[in-house]
Amino acid sequence: MLAELTGFSGLIEDTGTGAIWGAVLLRIPATCRDRRQRGLCIAVAAAAAAMTLRLAPVNEAVDLVTRDPHMTQLAMHLSGAFSAVVVLDFLLVVTGGGPPRGRLHLIGAALLLSLVVLDATAPAHTRDTVAPHGAPLPSLEFWLTLLGMHLAADSACVIVCWRYSRRSKGPSRMSLALFGLGTAFAGLFWVGYLFYIPERSPWAPALLSLAMGLHGLLRAASIAVPTLLDARRAVDGVRTLHRLWPLWRDLVEVVPSVALYKPRNHLREVLWPRGPRDLIIYRRLVEIRDAILVLREYVPANRAAAHEPGSPDSFRGEAHALARMLREARRAKLAGEPPHADPARLVHSGGTDITAETEFLVRVATAYRCPTAPYRPRKPVATQPQSR
Repeated sequence: MLAELTGFSGLIEDTGTGAIWGAVLLRIPATCRDRRQRGLCIAVAAAAAAMTLRLAPVNEAVDLVTRDPHMTQLAMHLSGAFSAVVVLDFLLVVTGGGPPRGRLHLIGAALLLSLVVLDATAPAHTRDTVAPHGAPLPSLEFWLTLLGMHLAADSACVIVCWRYSRRSKGPSRMSLALFGLGTAFAGLFWVGYLFYIPERSPWAPALLSLAMGLHGLLRAASIAVPTLLDARRAVDGVRTLHRLWPLWRDLVEVVPSVALYKPRNHLREVLWPRGPRDLIIYRRLVEIRDAILVLREYVPANRAAAHEPGSPDSFRGEAHALARMLREARRAKLAGEPPHADPARLVHSGGTDITAETEFLVRVATAYRCPTAPYRPRKPVATQPQSR
């Protein structure tokens, strides 16, 4: 039973370590843009480094290089302690409360230095560990200092995450809850060590490994939530640009004055955009609208199909009607025909906000790209003559 639990716990810890490294690497681009996230990313990366050095294959590989297992384990403990200090610093930045950050930095540096001093002044030893038998190495004071740092940081982090997750909504609430739960498992790991030192239960190492693995998985999930949302927004932006591209390209070809930049290859525009993708989409919408205002003068009013505003078919019907009008206007302008004195009128404005405007023009672009499948309203509405 103990062997099965040890194997399962080792698998969870290995998976958690890999997951947390993957989440950190995916989050690096966002941290370059937002300084507030850098502290959190550094803290998680330091914790991931400590978790990595706990893994037996990594530990043995480092020992072969350094030929000093004691230094490998000291580096593991210092990485974890540094992570605890950075977590507290991040909490001060986010909450804006607590002691001054400078004081925290001094206390953290003093505690890290004390770990090095306690290790250096301890009797000769080859490992910094709590073995199944014998006194803790390098000393009980070393371990109590390390445990105190972690438990203080983990307790504060759990409290802050719990408090702010209750005030937040949506993805932020989920991310904070997952990070707080992962930190709680890290705290449980160190509480377990606190009881393991006097008891030395043979079950403790497997349970501690399981707690550390769950800590890694949950923290990785909490970091992945905003990363996945950013990826989803990026994919949606690429999809929107792709769907607008044929319409925008054809309109800019006949009305080049509306384009801020000279059109580039579509693939280059998607992979290497000239600026934030949201801004590019907004600019495309503006340029398409400007081109529509110019091209409507090449279609007479009696050729522009319209639907009664407010009808169920108005939104989709106007999108298809506008697409037909643009195809006709483009042909007329390319053929050199003069503008009409009585141009077509645009019944549907597209919407009152950027989301509705984007949805409408994407429908127009879809109808423009597929002229063989025109929209047919379910309930045709007779067009009433308008008084002049």
